[in-house]
Amino acid sequence: MFYDMKPEEILNLFKDIDYTIKTFSAKEIIALEGDECKYIGIILKGTLDIKRMLSNKVVKMTSVGPGQLFGEVIVFSDVNKYPATVISSSKSEILFISKENFIKFCYTHADFLEMFLKDLSNKILILNKSIERLSYNSIRQKISNYILDEYQKQGSKFINISMTKQKLAETLGVPRPSLSRELINMKELNIIDYSKDTIKILDLEALFKILDE
Repeated sequence: MFYDMKPEEILNLFKDIDYTIKTFSAKEIIALEGDECKYIGIILKGTLDIKRMLSNKVVKMTSVGPGQLFGEVIVFSDVNKYPATVISSSKSEILFISKENFIKFCYTHADFLEMFLKDLSNKILILNKSIERLSYNSIRQKISNYILDEYQKQGSKFINISMTKQKLAETLGVPRPSLSRELINMKELNIIDYSKDTIKILDLEALFKILDE
């Protein structure tokens, strides 16, 4: 939401309301699944991972970085408890605003409210995509779904992977060794080719057919 703003610019934007700033070290837990959510967080520095434990495995729902918000959906819900665990994946600095102060700010900044609602809508779409990916049964389907999503976003058959294999495995909700084996299988079938941080689509039609299996 504040991608193009520096931390000092964000602080200046909220200069007329009360807020607190906290720092977290890498791998430090910010909120546990089930914790009450009382504040909206704005990331000034660093990156956070949103993870859930499902069937004895860790599933990364998404990551958020500088200029992004978290907790804004939960704090306004009837059940204002975190549905997932929020972890600082690097040293981070976060600005926390209470629900009441956030509402006051929106009342006096109509342009901000429009930006906020747009950002909220985009996050709901991303969440729906995550749920769709997890609904597929096979690892090959989950990988194919991810590749096709990135193909549409990046507009190229050369897909840049902006995360480690471990994080990709968590995003897909599969064990890392299983992910590696399936990528090798799909390469041997000439469906894709891949290197450390790039996947090349060789057979686009095959990826669509996999989702229909």
